[in-house]
Amino acid sequence: MEFEYWWLLAIPLAFGLGWVASRREGRLDERPATMGNAYFRGVNLLLNEQSDKAIDAFVDVVRIEPEASELHFALGSLFRRRGETDRAIRVHQNLVDRPDLDDRTRAHALYELGLDFLKAGLVDRAEDSFNRLQGTEYAEAASRQRLEIAQRSHDWERVVDLARATPAEPGFDPKLIIAQASCELAMAALRARQFDKAHQFVEQAQQALPDHPRPLVVEGEIALAEGQPAAAIEAWTKLADKHPEQVERVVDHWLKAADAVGGDEGVRLAIARLQQLDVAQAPEMLRAMSEAISRLDGKAAAAQWVRQLVNKHPTLSGLQVLLSLSRRGDKNGPATVEDLDEDALAATLRKLTQRMSHYGCRVCGFRGQQYYWQCPGCGRWDSYGPRPGEESVS
Repeated sequence: MEFEYWWLLAIPLAFGLGWVASRREGRLDERPATMGNAYFRGVNLLLNEQSDKAIDAFVDVVRIEPEASELHFALGSLFRRRGETDRAIRVHQNLVDRPDLDDRTRAHALYELGLDFLKAGLVDRAEDSFNRLQGTEYAEAASRQRLEIAQRSHDWERVVDLARATPAEPGFDPKLIIAQASCELAMAALRARQFDKAHQFVEQAQQALPDHPRPLVVEGEIALAEGQPAAAIEAWTKLADKHPEQVERVVDHWLKAADAVGGDEGVRLAIARLQQLDVAQAPEMLRAMSEAISRLDGKAAAAQWVRQLVNKHPTLSGLQVLLSLSRRGDKNGPATVEDLDEDALAATLRKLTQRMSHYGCRVCGFRGQQYYWQCPGCGRWDSYGPRPGEESVS
């Protein structure tokens, strides 16, 4: 029997010990003796791993003693945690269906039932349970669960509406959700080339959370798509001033916008601005700027700049970029031993960099090769560090 199964037994066991103690003190003499029989029958069935029959026995306990509903809640929650959602649903549905249950306990059971349905993937039934809790003391908790459902389904307009109606509390910031959902709506409008609508959603995001970096990221993307590269650079310059750690998200498009505005000289000005940032040696920054310098001034100039950065702060990604710039350009002739050594070293560095360079969620630990504003693992916003983790080789 697994360790967690003993925890499943601990709840009814503690309840039973309390019942026995109360009997000895004479406080339960007026209650039917069948309550104790039903309880111990349930414990025996759990010990024999007959969970469904045990549930029936504990239903009898609650029918005899209404105050024993807490036993149902404890068992149902443990079943849900163990992934036995069908049993958790049955436990909590039994409570909801009882005609003699007081309103507060029924609301609690209905909320737990909604959580069971959600864990089982029965989203429509979960939402129905949460909707029935309006006007109860579980209304706010149910509203947060409906908000979670809307986020999972990427119904961003509904997310905004629900977040506006949900009060903040420690660890839950509806303004952040409104800002991020508005940015998702702006990006959807941008893909549909509905630029006016996209700008409106960006403004909505900025009103919700004025100092958040993502609206500036999206604002620049919209401007670039509209054919206004100068406006894009203006938005991303604000981003660099306020949130330099997020410039890595837009560096390629920034250089593209700079080229559209001022050609080679515009790109040089952009590179000079970006090189001043502390994040200039971030992997994507290093790659994008070295490619731009190589195009403007040749590989030797780009390699010299990367070499200076690598000497100060050696990283695998920096070494990979430096090697790619330093390798022999003309490979038309027969491969030499040096060429083969370079190829092997380049392949090794590439694999090491891919293995070690990753973004990680600070909440659930989900790891990925790309940056997410919302973690795919736990659904939290802004839980990723702005730069991928990478081991220094110094």
